[in-house]
Amino acid sequence: MPTNTSLLIFRNKINNIDEQIVKLLGERKKLVLKIAECKIENKKEIRDTEREKKMLQKLIFLGKENHLKEKYITQLFHIIIEESVSIQKKIINKFSDHQKLNISSFSFLGPKGSYSHIAACEYAHQNFQTCVIKECSTFEDVIISVEKNQSNYAVLPIENTCSGYINEVFHLLKKTNLFIVGEIYILINHCLLGIKKISLNTIKTIYSHPQPFQQCSKFIKQFPKWKIRYTKSTADAMKKVTQYNDITKVALGSEIGSTIYGLNILSKNLANKQKNITRFILLQKNPVEVSIKILSKTTLIFSTGKESGAFTKVLLILQENKIIIEKITSHTMYKNPWEEIFYIDIQANLSSHIIQSVIKKMGKITKFIKILGCYPCANITPIVP
Repeated sequence: MPTNTSLLIFRNKINNIDEQIVKLLGERKKLVLKIAECKIENKKEIRDTEREKKMLQKLIFLGKENHLKEKYITQLFHIIIEESVSIQKKIINKFSDHQKLNISSFSFLGPKGSYSHIAACEYAHQNFQTCVIKECSTFEDVIISVEKNQSNYAVLPIENTCSGYINEVFHLLKKTNLFIVGEIYILINHCLLGIKKISLNTIKTIYSHPQPFQQCSKFIKQFPKWKIRYTKSTADAMKKVTQYNDITKVALGSEIGSTIYGLNILSKNLANKQKNITRFILLQKNPVEVSIKILSKTTLIFSTGKESGAFTKVLLILQENKIIIEKITSHTMYKNPWEEIFYIDIQANLSSHIIQSVIKKMGKITKFIKILGCYPCANITPIVP
């Protein structure tokens, strides 16, 4: 039977182990700092989720061999990993030049060469010295990657001068906890891209994302025999055409993408309107504070339910307070086709007392209201990639 002396011996042994754990965590931190520096030099993403999963699986297996529960190992190393990520972010954020961060990471609808990729690179060029990019296969994945700290910014197209608002993105904005922190306008030059230069009548199949097909509908209608095939993105379409290596298969994509995937431009500037512009929004986990000296925009979504005249009352509140409405549109809710949700951009700073009062009044009339973000207005003159 253990005595008081035995208890003291056991406690001393535990104390020694605890001290060793702390020293090892200190050694681990030193390595994390070196890893952060390597990632800066090699323009790598902060997180490698696949590596984290494999590492955790090995540790869980090792834990079971040592009679430790899976939940215990998972919780313990989740804390350690999150601390490592936090340390790396702090190191990366120290590299600044005239209030420009040296590096930040962007998630977008990929692969490389998509218009979202172009928007991410242009925004990064304006605001950072270096950027790390993460390709995603859906708009939802773009948002999830930022929610899970895999990237700093989500880049999403919100509207286009030819095809209008992008409904899928609106529905995602209602669900996410991310905030809009910036915007950028990109001039879109849709090109017909193929393996080699051929007559357009030789083409049998054309690949692209649904949006470019809408934006170039007048051009597409000239060739009714073409088979239309939808892809996850314009870059995905270009990638497929390269892989098929068939001269009868072409993609509708960007001029930059033709260089990336080694394709020939068969025709360009194919949009229904001469100025085909897409507005992209940037989202991140935390809202930004915008100086009152900077022209800013506040974006809201709200629903009035079935209350008669509620929408008119909202407009009157904005009018009475001389609030400039830049954009307003409505969309049917997925689960309730009889109810509409409204998206509105107003030229105003969220920090002003007037806007705070306006939102409070709107809250009393609406069934649901959500602030998506307040951010600096971008130059409406689009960037030509």
